Amino acid sequence: MKKVLLLLVMAACTANVMAQKDSTVLSVTYETTFMKFMEEDSLSRDLMRLDIGEHSSQFISVQSEWFAKNKEKFTANRQVVKSPYVGYSIFRYTSYKNLPEQGMVTGIHMPGWVTLQDQMADLFDWQLLDGDSTICEYPSKKAVTTFRGRTWTVWYTLDLPYSDGPWKFCGLPGLILKASESDGIFSFTCVGIEQGDGHAFEYPDSKRLKIVTPKRAEELMILEGEDNDAYMSLMTGFQMKTTAIYDAYGNPIPIVPKHAVLLEKTSKKK
Repeated sequence: MKKVLLLLVMAACTANVMAQKDSTVLSVTYETTFMKFMEEDSLSRDLMRLDIGEHSSQFISVQSEWFAKNKEKFTANRQVVKSPYVGYSIFRYTSYKNLPEQGMVTGIHMPGWVTLQDQMADLFDWQLLDGDSTICEYPSKKAVTTFRGRTWTVWYTLDLPYSDGPWKFCGLPGLILKASESDGIFSFTCVGIEQGDGHAFEYPDSKRLKIVTPKRAEELMILEGEDNDAYMSLMTGFQMKTTAIYDAYGNPIPIVPKHAVLLEKTSKKK
């Protein structure tokens, strides 16, 4: 009996370790539109990639990933490295499904100080609607859901039977290829699908992640826009004081409070 229990414990430990990493079998790229602050007069864009693995997935900014891979070049001998993603901004949300635990979706507002974890089961209350479309040459069906203050319309394809999609979306009988919310601020549109090249992805070091409730996440992201020094001081434990900010040409940028546009809203305020 003890031997059986020991084997079960060893298997559970092995499964837990293995769950931290995965290998890509399908990569889906989405053009993402978003607005960070209400004071902005236009939407920003980013390219995001959904890597679907054997047992999990990650959704990550392609440009953010590129900067992470090339960070040493930015500091070595003051070398100037130009991003290949001209015209794109970084969408500071990364998400993982079934990592670090099976049945969990983790949403990370980079660099990880505002992290949310939810059970994937019944996270979205989907309404399947009449309607057909074709996205990236795949026949797609329509569904709608309301999630934490935003109403989303999505298009999913049964030809790719992955219950997955951009950001946190999951729970439909096919891969979500397009999602847009009713205010026209946030959207994810598939622009490319490729067979996975087998590259590995893994859950980030949990030591730098601060898991909070949805309400606390909203409070922190509002604070980040209104008083970045206070936000940085709270998150790092060190007193921060920004005296000046300059653009690429050396011109000073005014430091003014901004109102964050939230992807997830727990309050009833706009």
